[in-house]
Amino acid sequence: MSFMRRMFGGGESDNLRIIITRHGERADFAIGKQWLSKVQQNGSYDPRISHLAERPHFRDWTYDSPLTVEGENQSAHVGKKLLHLGYPIDYCYSSPAYRSVQTATGILESQGRKAVPINIEPGLFECPAWYHGKPLKFIPPEYLAADRRFNINAEYAPMYGGVDESEDERIYYKRSRTLVREIIRAHKRTGGTVLLSGHGGSIEAVTRGLRGMRQRHEKPEHLIQEALRVDYCNFAILERDARTHHWTVRFPDSYNSPYGVQLTQQSVIPLYGPTTEHLNKRGRGRLATAVPPARAQRARTRTRQRYPQARPPRYNQYR
Repeated sequence: MSFMRRMFGGGESDNLRIIITRHGERADFAIGKQWLSKVQQNGSYDPRISHLAERPHFRDWTYDSPLTVEGENQSAHVGKKLLHLGYPIDYCYSSPAYRSVQTATGILESQGRKAVPINIEPGLFECPAWYHGKPLKFIPPEYLAADRRFNINAEYAPMYGGVDESEDERIYYKRSRTLVREIIRAHKRTGGTVLLSGHGGSIEAVTRGLRGMRQRHEKPEHLIQEALRVDYCNFAILERDARTHHWTVRFPDSYNSPYGVQLTQQSVIPLYGPTTEHLNKRGRGRLATAVPPARAQRARTRTRQRYPQARPPRYNQYR
């Protein structure tokens, strides 16, 4: 809430802020695909993973990775960073993925605002097409609500009851636009800061419309490449002026932005397989990927086959 409104109580609406963040480091990428077997061998304990909530089927963790301890530390760090920038969280929505719920919890706890309830919103989950037909398995909200580590709003009615597993990138864009419009509608009169705890593609998909970019400039066939550039716990801040209703986007200088801001963190993780990326010593700041060229070529071929009519944009916005 603004200073003027606190002092004089005027106006029906206040400046609205939306913060979109990717989750922290996930266990299956950091430890490896066999992380769950290692946890079971150690009696459901691994020092690199702090907490696994109860869920109906233990093997579903295979499809719904938790954070590592380092991932939880990243979440706490970004919460403190936001508080330092003057953004205490007033409302919170999270993807149903366990790693996103953990990230939201870490941000709120680090700000001393765990009393803010987390609304589990399936509409914040990433594009199912990137899972190559694997099932989407989430912990039911009632199970999370029963876990004292989380403050889940058990009465929240999601805007999306679920996510279609056959959804592609184009539909993902549409879902994200619809969702952010509904969230804005719910909070435009109250103002405040709304946290959206999402995934690698969330920043691009959610902010595009609010940045005033026309729908025809969306590049669904390039979305996964943009998502690969988003570091763990990277975030964007969107602010709406209550008087003009204009939106501005802020990318903190200390975080790796997918929109051309100078890169300062180079640990970039893809969405569907473990790898690492690092600075190219000859590239002076450019990212050198560890993904084999043959795999990248196969990915491009699949994209051309999926979108045979796709035309290249008039200009490359992300140069």
